[in-house]
Amino acid sequence: MNSDISLLTRDDMLALIESGRELSGQVTLEALLQRILARAGQLTDSPDTSVILSHDGRDGLYVAAATGDKAEWVLTTFGKHSLKSIPVEGSKAGTAYSTGRSILENKVRGHFEAVDHETKKVTESMVCVPLRAGEEAIGAMQILNKRSGEYTEHDRILLEHFASQAAIAIKNAQLFESLLAHSGLYIRLDPAMRPAELMRELHRPAHTEELTVLFADMRGFTQLCNSMRSPARVQDHLNEYISMLAEEVIVHDGMVNKFLGDGVMALFRHDNHAERAVKTAFRIVDRFSEIKAGWNDRSSEDLSFLDVGIGIVTDEVTIGAIGSETVRDFTAIGAAVNLAAAFELVARDGKRIIVNHLTYRLVKEQVEAESLEDYVLKKPGQTVGIRHNRYFLKRLAEPSDQSVFVSHSHDDRDFVESRLVLPLKELGIRTWYASNDIPKGSIWTAEIRKALSECTWMLIVVSKNSSGSEWVRLEVDLAVGLGHMLGKMIPIQLDETSPARVNEYLVSMQAIDGRTTAELAATIAALLGAPPGVRRVSPALDQGIKSSRTPRPE
Repeated sequence: MNSDISLLTRDDMLALIESGRELSGQVTLEALLQRILARAGQLTDSPDTSVILSHDGRDGLYVAAATGDKAEWVLTTFGKHSLKSIPVEGSKAGTAYSTGRSILENKVRGHFEAVDHETKKVTESMVCVPLRAGEEAIGAMQILNKRSGEYTEHDRILLEHFASQAAIAIKNAQLFESLLAHSGLYIRLDPAMRPAELMRELHRPAHTEELTVLFADMRGFTQLCNSMRSPARVQDHLNEYISMLAEEVIVHDGMVNKFLGDGVMALFRHDNHAERAVKTAFRIVDRFSEIKAGWNDRSSEDLSFLDVGIGIVTDEVTIGAIGSETVRDFTAIGAAVNLAAAFELVARDGKRIIVNHLTYRLVKEQVEAESLEDYVLKKPGQTVGIRHNRYFLKRLAEPSDQSVFVSHSHDDRDFVESRLVLPLKELGIRTWYASNDIPKGSIWTAEIRKALSECTWMLIVVSKNSSGSEWVRLEVDLAVGLGHMLGKMIPIQLDETSPARVNEYLVSMQAIDGRTTAELAATIAALLGAPPGVRRVSPALDQGIKSSRTPRPE
């Protein structure tokens, strides 16, 4: 890689020094990547930028962050949790990543055809430089469409030096997040949080705090190990299960404090901690049912004996960094922790979620529950212990108002915003719309599952665009898997595309014709039975509703 530093000016050097200072102050990967892209665009006068990283345990590369008109589409299509990845062979980013050599092209032709189709503009120019932390290749940085003419060797060399800073900062941020996780502080980091704040939290003296403790554990794991002859398969199942537990805790703003074999200890702090813990528990139960069904489909053994048990306790605990100056562990200790662990052990025989009285009092308006016999918590050697009220949570109560998940292709965004999202909100119906409702830095699939579990209806926009959208297909699959959406999914047709081309599950569903139905939002609200004052109509009488029973595609 020829990086002739003599081509850089004094102003370039000052800009690189300032960039190094700026990047070193970022602790969260999400915030860091946004700073990297903003600075790369500024240094090279480029509107379209992306950081592309290598997948862990998966072939190909993924887009970790992007800017530009179609950044959202790029992240959805090639993001970390997308179904597609960027191949190492045959792609510009893959070549820069694998060879360590930069690519500069001012007459790009055809390589970015998919992106060009989405952006409705032709990619004219590009610089792609490798991201290397020392000898380790971690990805590539790509900039497109310089505003002020063509890219030059000066741009390439300046970007290469900046990429060296960026790669080290990315590795440091990844290492920092990993160290936090291994210190018992695995949380969704706030991009605004500074390193000093986290270090103060890790070194803060132990103190008393009211929070909610959750223990979750798999029932039948020992039998699973004995019944499966392949240790690798057992490990794969365990990894999938543990990943699910961590994902649900993080999505609900909890803290994964410890992994305990085939279980987890999680802490929920600050506002609505009991409510978030309980929602996490129900999501774990639902997700485990999905996971177990998948295991059964891939296994010759009967795995019906597997189940999950969860104990939840809200109370005051001692929390902080426990240990010496050299060896520390951030955790919570106290009777509440012991009681949550005890509740988890007895959460069996269909009673999967058991909570204490204070947790129940804080969430009783949102759950259906059954009071159980008091639990006596004894210390070792004691004959008499402390009695604790406990409750078995059966299910989350149905929301009193309607909420709608809108599944659509990004190419249909104008229709969705103007004829669905805004009009439905004006009628008092809450909508979940990915462009606005997924927090930055979140795990897309986890946020979608969470939203689907909390919404009462689902609208699927059917069009030529959505028929080719893997995300729309995935969202319908997730909704079907959750179960409670069955009978509450409404396709909205924008053209002659059959709903079955979006997802085969929609083959026999009635669809609303979004092209001809007057007052579309009011018609949908009426079908949902909400809100008050909107006339409820029969699907058979509404002229905008037509049958979508079409032959299943071959």
